[in-house]
Amino acid sequence: MSTGSAAARSEIRLPQTSVLAQLRATPRVFVFMGVLVGAAVSLGAKEVARWQYLNEAFQSEWGLGIAAAITAVSVAIASTTLGRIIDRRDPRPFVVVAVLLPAVSNGMTGLVLMAGPISPAWVLVSSVLDGIILGIAGVALLKTQAAFVRPGAEGAAEILNILRAGIGGVVGALLAGMSPSPAVTLQISTVLLLATAMGVWWVMRPITPRPPSRARTGMIVALSYLRQTGSLRRLVLIDLTLALVIPTQLVNLVLVGMDAPGVAGLSIAAGMVGVLLGRLGLVAIGFRGNPRRLLALVVGGLCFAQLVGVVLLTDGWLIRQLLVLPAIIIVGSVCSTYAQGVTAAIIQQAVPEEHRGGLASVLVTGRNALISIAAIGGAALAVAWGPQVFLLVLALGLLAVLLGSRRFASVPS
Repeated sequence: MSTGSAAARSEIRLPQTSVLAQLRATPRVFVFMGVLVGAAVSLGAKEVARWQYLNEAFQSEWGLGIAAAITAVSVAIASTTLGRIIDRRDPRPFVVVAVLLPAVSNGMTGLVLMAGPISPAWVLVSSVLDGIILGIAGVALLKTQAAFVRPGAEGAAEILNILRAGIGGVVGALLAGMSPSPAVTLQISTVLLLATAMGVWWVMRPITPRPPSRARTGMIVALSYLRQTGSLRRLVLIDLTLALVIPTQLVNLVLVGMDAPGVAGLSIAAGMVGVLLGRLGLVAIGFRGNPRRLLALVVGGLCFAQLVGVVLLTDGWLIRQLLVLPAIIIVGSVCSTYAQGVTAAIIQQAVPEEHRGGLASVLVTGRNALISIAAIGGAALAVAWGPQVFLLVLALGLLAVLLGSRRFASVPS
């Protein structure tokens, strides 16, 4: 792509119609996302089961941090390899693979748990498998969902995908909370994923993927493209920075540090509810209003929620409050979900189709490399100084992002 063409794309214009209005002309995308809810339910259930068996396998926050870091590195490697391939090929078979592989992984881990306590070695192996799966899914799904909708509705498709993941995650977490054991949870999720794989292939078969790129593709080409497009490049930097300062293992690390396994199910479920509410808000708002102002508001809200948590964790007071604890987690999850979701959707709206796979590799690799750093750094802070210092550092990081980006001046308003 020429520099002139890139410059033409540097100013991002967002549709002002609702998400549903943009997708109404292509109803099969709703069926596709509906079937994929099964995969999201499985993932939400696995998150609860995973916390349960990780808490037994490791005695400190280091185990959680190392497992998360290994998964993140595996995601980065898989997505880096796959971006260039998927830009040149039909992405649909990769989506099916991304649903079938976790069925195998969950089934094997469930069998290991049935035989006795899981070993740290198996946790590390399963973390690598999880990372490969997420790397494949992260790239293949973006290309496939774009094929379901008309040009110009790619951001709306990503918002619908974000909602799909939120609904499934909440349902999965709640079901896992009622399960008698992590092993049973994982075996049931295996059956659900096998059914989901068959449904996904049935829904995707009539869809014609967008023509593959004949030009050079991949992460290196996407990075070169980003250097030519100021607005998109700055959005990608915001997206990646948020991945660093909003760690995925925040609630888990705090619970382990406070030695509070009794409220794990409630806390994880509250986080899932907050994620769902944030995604419902994203669907309701879409790109209407002023995304820049809303993004600054929710990042500021997350910073405030974390500072409140720092104060209320004194002497473990917050852990004993079964109404205040989930309320703070829900508020924080709503804010973090909206912040990360709206930037991801704007990026998908703005990127040209020939660079979608390559940019997906950049995003998935970058996000997971930073998630890895955040997981290890968060574990180190929590072990050395405790959960309160960990939360305080995160709050200060969010404040630095808010001020350093001039309240997200590069986000379209």
